[in-house]
Amino acid sequence: MRRQSVVALGLAAAVGGAVVPALAATTGATTSTTGNRTCFGKATAHYAGGVRLSPQPGGAPTACGTSTGFASAESHVVKTRKGAVIFTPAVIPSGAGGTDVVPVPISPTTQSNAAPAGLAITTDAGASWKLVKPLGITWNPTDHGDYVDPMTGRIFFEDYGPIPLAPQAGPLQEGPAHINWSNDEGATWHHTSLPGMFLPENPRFASARAPVGQAQPVGYPKVTYFCANTNVGFTSPAIAGRVCYRSLDGGSKWQKRALLFTGTAPQHPECGSNGEQYSAIDGNYPQPIRSGVLFVMVTCGGTTYLARSDDEAGSFPIIHRGGQPLVLPVPQQGTGSIGGGADLRTGPDDTMYLMYQVDNNIILRVSRDLGMTWSKEFKLNAPGVTGVLKWTMAAGGPDQISVAYLGHRTGETVWDGYVTATHAATSGLSGTGPVFWSGRINSPSRPLLFGDGVQGAGYITLGRNQQLDFPPPFSLRFAGNDFIGATMDFDGFPWGSFTQDCGPTPESAGCVATNDQTRGYAGYLRWGG
Repeated sequence: MRRQSVVALGLAAAVGGAVVPALAATTGATTSTTGNRTCFGKATAHYAGGVRLSPQPGGAPTACGTSTGFASAESHVVKTRKGAVIFTPAVIPSGAGGTDVVPVPISPTTQSNAAPAGLAITTDAGASWKLVKPLGITWNPTDHGDYVDPMTGRIFFEDYGPIPLAPQAGPLQEGPAHINWSNDEGATWHHTSLPGMFLPENPRFASARAPVGQAQPVGYPKVTYFCANTNVGFTSPAIAGRVCYRSLDGGSKWQKRALLFTGTAPQHPECGSNGEQYSAIDGNYPQPIRSGVLFVMVTCGGTTYLARSDDEAGSFPIIHRGGQPLVLPVPQQGTGSIGGGADLRTGPDDTMYLMYQVDNNIILRVSRDLGMTWSKEFKLNAPGVTGVLKWTMAAGGPDQISVAYLGHRTGETVWDGYVTATHAATSGLSGTGPVFWSGRINSPSRPLLFGDGVQGAGYITLGRNQQLDFPPPFSLRFAGNDFIGATMDFDGFPWGSFTQDCGPTPESAGCVATNDQTRGYAGYLRWGG
């Protein structure tokens, strides 16, 4: 969501509200708390469709959750090779004084989508968090991009502008894609910007070896990719286009490559007169395989095709088989709905994972032949979860896939956070399918959302008991968040990032205690204890 001058981010904090029945996605009632982290018992083993294994197998992971202690907004989460977890953003409300907009008489504790933000980093699995400011400055709290190269561990962070203005970010401040990278777990940062990329929204990075016959990286072992929408807007054609860039030196210099999508005249002839469908939050971004080839979904006219690039994102022609374009088994759906449309990920063994939502079910399909054929559908919801508000997926090591989501059971009006994962994604594809592990990662007495949108946080605060509720999209209270984050790298532990509401009303004790702010919240499944 683009920065607004004095509008509140309607997203989540951490206290208060009605107690709801304990959900059965974890087994055992024992909880333990260490600092900011609470663990809620063992995750539940089940097949697709929520069919529990009986008896439950041993070696179950533990479901844990942690508040970052910082206000939050549209969240991402990544994990470094040394085990640090980075949650973006860590919002630091400071009123009009920190927003570089026209001053207004609001409380300095008011959280807005012009409030400055950094990154929250934990090195002890969420027991404690610290604030890190890339380049030593604070940034816009929304629409960022985050990535950790799985080979080198280099951290990438992208944002379209510092808050407040900062000379370190160069002559062009708000607007271009500011790309920062770090080799030392965020202690020091390098910076560059892409002036031709105007107000990118929720972009994605990727990295891969150079394909055969293509330009080789210099001073860095992999080619790095950055793809983003060229201006903030919710769906095409309001968004001018999606553009891909390539770096051959690990992120210091970038070259513009393909114009991937346009919402008016399409870039792919298979679309006919239909512009490509894409949005602020869809999953149609390039994914690499071991050879360095990139694959991407192309959606137009209600059909989703599979395209590939053999020339380092220079072009993405749709794949043809038997004289016909290759169509992915994705139900017809818009890509602009809150929660996102279908998503495609690749594993390090070249397994492809396709995920989408049908009604209130999160669906997984698996391909072991680079998208030529796909498994049947597997419904991933945790046992007893009958409603899904939004979700996001992540691929880890070979055979590893996970999804983080907001869910609830029949009759509930609040939303809890869940993480579902498997370490055997390609097993049993013609039968019962893989064994999944699911856990609820917050206390049932402290849901993440108290309704379908934020109920307590997200107000302009003029003073004690003087709140102004701005209408959507300015406060984002109508949905709670554009998106949530997920990661599953290196150790196979799946994480999800969320934003937690402070209570059912602004007058709730939790909201009063946090000045009607939100709180970043992360949860994960942890094997081995």
